Amino acid sequence: MEEMETGLPAFPRLEERLRADVAVVGGGMAGILTAFSLKRAGLRTVLLEEGRLAQGVTARTTARVSAQHGLFCERLMRDFGEHLARQYVQAQLHAVSQYRALVRALGVDCALTEQASFLYTAANGPSLDQEYACARKLGAPAELHAVEGLPFSVREALCFPEQLRLEPLPFLAALLPGLTVYEHSPVRDIRGRCVLCDAGSAEAEHIIVATRYPMLERWGFYRLRLRQEQAFFLALSGAPRIDGWYLDADEHGWSLQQRGDTLLLGGGLHRCGDPCGDGYERLRAQARLWFPEAREERAWSTQDCVTLDGVPYIGRYGAATPHLHVAAGFGRWGMTNSMVAATLLTAELLGNCYPFADVFSPDRFFPSASIEAMMEGALYAVRGRYRRLFTTAETEAAAIPPGGAAVVRHHGRQYGVYRDENGALYAVSPVCPHRGCALEWNGADKTWDCPCHGSRFDYTGRRLFHPAAAALRSFDPRLL
Repeated sequence: MEEMETGLPAFPRLEERLRADVAVVGGGMAGILTAFSLKRAGLRTVLLEEGRLAQGVTARTTARVSAQHGLFCERLMRDFGEHLARQYVQAQLHAVSQYRALVRALGVDCALTEQASFLYTAANGPSLDQEYACARKLGAPAELHAVEGLPFSVREALCFPEQLRLEPLPFLAALLPGLTVYEHSPVRDIRGRCVLCDAGSAEAEHIIVATRYPMLERWGFYRLRLRQEQAFFLALSGAPRIDGWYLDADEHGWSLQQRGDTLLLGGGLHRCGDPCGDGYERLRAQARLWFPEAREERAWSTQDCVTLDGVPYIGRYGAATPHLHVAAGFGRWGMTNSMVAATLLTAELLGNCYPFADVFSPDRFFPSASIEAMMEGALYAVRGRYRRLFTTAETEAAAIPPGGAAVVRHHGRQYGVYRDENGALYAVSPVCPHRGCALEWNGADKTWDCPCHGSRFDYTGRRLFHPAAAALRSFDPRLL
């Protein structure tokens, strides 16, 4: 899984002890926006990133700035009640307006364009009448449309007009001047009000953890309250232009979005670690069917954290930590929820009112929305440990074909072995160092993925995604 070049300026490593009003941990969209908002409010703020800024999910975003988050209004009304559901919708609509205003105020050249968002149902799919009624009741500018011009039949579509898209990296570059930023400064621990890195530390009155997956497990039980999902994308040139962004009401369906002269085709959503076949090949087959003249310019995957009830956790990290705050679980809607997080947390630290805060509280628990998801997560954890303890690996390393991988047993020990296209072998531990779950091979991205909590590693063992804090142990393949 390749790193994506961001083009953002480089920043030094933290190698001193410093003090600030606020320390923000995590240099993605949410972290940078939050640090920018806090500094603009007059707070001395330091931003800490373990690698390069915006190198993770932010570099892979499709940059939809939309208040339409799938088939969500009816679900919110059912699970949260009308008052909190309205808070969520209004927070997203406000975030869209904030992006528009901020880009104009800063004069950022980030290709900001208005783009209608459509939630569609296939020709034999369900009606969207109830979703439309709930959206209107919650104050969303929803419209029901008949849709033409797509390469497949659609029953109807629910439109949110005047949503946005932008190029995230130029946008973030405009926020960085004047910020105190340290890269290559992984946070190893937070003790009281002190953030500890490898070669330095930051002491702050408030600490915000804005990493994609919360790094601390002493508070909040986040490993029981989050799951991670993966999806695949193709960028196609030469495809017919499709105005707007289209998302299937079935979450396992397809998405289409115009990005300049390129069409983005997405799909293959699945829980990280679940066997999914080759998600890229499924997309390519669909692209050949719908757009036979198109050319593939790029293929990539992205990974998102999802909460038990589908609404992010933004606020106090845990009941015992009034100085520690969290922003996590944005799902596929990281752009708007990053702005929500920046606005909510800035208001919270300044002692101001953010009128939509209650729905995002990390302390909430709605049984109707959460129990089933929590039980599913527990089942994955139990199954992952069971596989590690009781599954017998019988494949021989010599039998693995080029481009393939398997768990093999040698002298009583299990190894995760990958053979590259040139025949070279790579052997790692097939056990996640986070909680000891058995890893699954992801042939599409050539990664070892944890089905329990979503940690991912490349075939050399390098850690790609949290919550695991360490790489996989590697072994000399000549021993196999």
